[in-house]
Amino acid sequence: MYSILDKDKLEEFRKKEKLQPFRIKQIYKNIFKNSIIDFDDMTDLSKDLRKKLKEKFYIVSLQATEILEWDETTKINFKNKKGHNFETVLMFHWLKKQGNWDIPKESDKFLNRITICVSSQIGCAVWCKFCVTWKLWFIDNLEYPEIIEQILFANAYIKKKFWKKEDGTLFKVRNLVFMWMWEPLLNYNNVKKSIQYMLWQDFLSLSKRHITISTSWIVPWIKKLINDELEVMLAISLHSANPKTREDIMPITQRYSLSNLMKVLDEYVKKTKNRIFYEYIMIKDKTDTLEQARYLAKLLAKRIAHVNLIYYNENPIVDYESTTEENMLNFKKYLENNWITVTTRNIMWRELKWACWQLGYEKAKANL
Repeated sequence: MYSILDKDKLEEFRKKEKLQPFRIKQIYKNIFKNSIIDFDDMTDLSKDLRKKLKEKFYIVSLQATEILEWDETTKINFKNKKGHNFETVLMFHWLKKQGNWDIPKESDKFLNRITICVSSQIGCAVWCKFCVTWKLWFIDNLEYPEIIEQILFANAYIKKKFWKKEDGTLFKVRNLVFMWMWEPLLNYNNVKKSIQYMLWQDFLSLSKRHITISTSWIVPWIKKLINDELEVMLAISLHSANPKTREDIMPITQRYSLSNLMKVLDEYVKKTKNRIFYEYIMIKDKTDTLEQARYLAKLLAKRIAHVNLIYYNENPIVDYESTTEENMLNFKKYLENNWITVTTRNIMWRELKWACWQLGYEKAKANL
């Protein structure tokens, strides 16, 4: 069987079955606009055509083995055709309604947008000391349909959970981040092809500014990103601006110096005019000191940058602690006093082991 995303095979099928070209658009409209992932639910197609499509193609080959829900997030555990497991996380961004005093308290909010953190690999080969995922080791790269299928499954799930917005359109994923499992630039070709499907108007039709690649160190592939004019947003897992500290907590970054990384990031900013997001993990007595803040302010001086300071999401199987609230505030204030745009992020669902650097916790713990 073939993925329905294989346009060449679908065109062969269309010609063999003597279908009009509009039927292909009809199929893709059902999938991408109407969030349908079962051919049987495409009632605008004949039963005979649906039957033939099911015999030749699949929409989502991934099996959702577990769906764990919370108010602000959902974690989906997938198994692919090779039998490998990986995870995807949805984040629901709620806003409070203003001035609605007559409505029940539990209704005093509305769903503003939905973000999906997709996996591009199974396991990880980057070996950051503060992260659980690398303890699973690297297993395989995901193929581009498997990346897109995470979004298709998520949109179908969202449709069932939330249905339609006030304007009559379906709730769907709006923001996408390549960051869960894990180094997307080590699976560059599949990531690139999946982004094309995300951007094409007849498919997911996402905005370039709503797609973010989170990466840590791979200078040659960032250059490739620039040369291919794949002008999506870029988030750098920096975590320390002191080269020795960064190499200590992220040993693989020794392959490319911090100065070489910043050189290629400057090239990216010049080419795309996009601001770089720098993810900065706040580990107690390791990355959260004022000395580390001075290194960071110096590194980002006169650069177009936005720093996300992130409380470290602790794990019983990793020997690091999160920073204190006082240290977080002092660090943030120092950066702001040096004209660095900065926000702080505290993941509310870290206790569920669903947060950054915690994915794969259950399996990693079992392997100890």
